[in-house]
Amino acid sequence: MNAEPASSARRVVLRYRSACCMVAVLLVTAQACENPVAHRSAVPAVRSALLLWRVDLKGTDGPSETLEAVTAIQVNGRKAWRVTHYSPDPTVSAVNEFDLYEVDAETFQPIRSVMQTQQFRLEIAFGPRAATFRRTAKGGVTSVEEIPLEGRVMPEGPGNAVFLASLPLKEGFAMQYLTLDRWSGSGTSRLKTVHLEVTGRKRVTTLAGTREVFEVDARAEDNAFRILAYVRTEPPYYPVRMIYERGLRTIESEVITMAVDVNH
Repeated sequence: MNAEPASSARRVVLRYRSACCMVAVLLVTAQACENPVAHRSAVPAVRSALLLWRVDLKGTDGPSETLEAVTAIQVNGRKAWRVTHYSPDPTVSAVNEFDLYEVDAETFQPIRSVMQTQQFRLEIAFGPRAATFRRTAKGGVTSVEEIPLEGRVMPEGPGNAVFLASLPLKEGFAMQYLTLDRWSGSGTSRLKTVHLEVTGRKRVTTLAGTREVFEVDARAEDNAFRILAYVRTEPPYYPVRMIYERGLRTIESEVITMAVDVNH
């Protein structure tokens, strides 16, 4: 992340895969390949869902909760998925705080990202060849970056949920992809190569109970971040636990409850 204060980083991660009241974060299966969605037809569809996460379980200020909503939408006539992170209690802030990511439902490439907090608003508009990165501070000062997209870019932040859901995960699965990092670098240095691997199958106990999971390890090649996701071994492949590492911060989060639309 850009050197945001720890509280801001914590808020960001809250959303990145934060807690939720009924829940759904999606991860699916595939074979190692450069095209992240090459085998999408063989996997279950992404489903609308609501997850309640308890975030930063070992944080010094105590854990907080975040809702993650996965919603089917249309953007300029094309089918898309929107993933939004927000507080279960909208009265806790004077500002409408949220973290939102939209991705194309066919390619799973990002369309836009919008994050709003009491300190700043961050927007990214993705085009076919470049992304416009706009950050407006609380005082109204705005900085803009035009970032050439070098190759196929996949989502991060909340959008990572549906991207992972498009993949056929299984033991031994490994791949790499590019993503645009909102919190580290500037210009093209924001483009990170991420190595993702299903490192094994294990039994874990979380706030949602005890179950078999796949351990999915995703880390940036430049070590900017690492995400460990513990994902259901049967469809839908949603995570029940996440460990997010960036710099000196480690944030552990677990799903409390999960609700998935079985009709979509």
